[in-house]
Amino acid sequence: MLYVLVSDATGELELSGSRAELYAFGRQVRAGLGETALSHVTDPAPYSRSLSRVTFGQAETAAVIAVLADGETLEVRGGPEALAVLATNIEGFAQESDPSDHLHLEYPGHAYLSEESDPLVLAFDRESTPS
Repeated sequence: MLYVLVSDATGELELSGSRAELYAFGRQVRAGLGETALSHVTDPAPYSRSLSRVTFGQAETAAVIAVLADGETLEVRGGPEALAVLATNIEGFAQESDPSDHLHLEYPGHAYLSEESDPLVLAFDRESTPS
């Protein structure tokens, strides 16, 4: 169950899933093409809402992770080098982190991200990831 939650108050996003789902997400980021449907979370507290899909695209910029104006879609786009670094971070988290860990990906802390990016937290879906 891969999902993205949004805090309307802070603009922070949380991307959660199993190890396999997060690793596959990293592979999609690296490719920079296509889209993925997300699972809906009925009660996203402490977040405000859950998104329905992610689109991936390529551009000649630093990586951008942002909610589109439709309020339902997360866009991940950027140049090949920036997307490769972002993908490496996601894949590494999925493979090596403890199930209770999380990873903050935000500008300016990560130079490959554009200042247009919304802050993103990676986490494991506790229901699908054994502890």
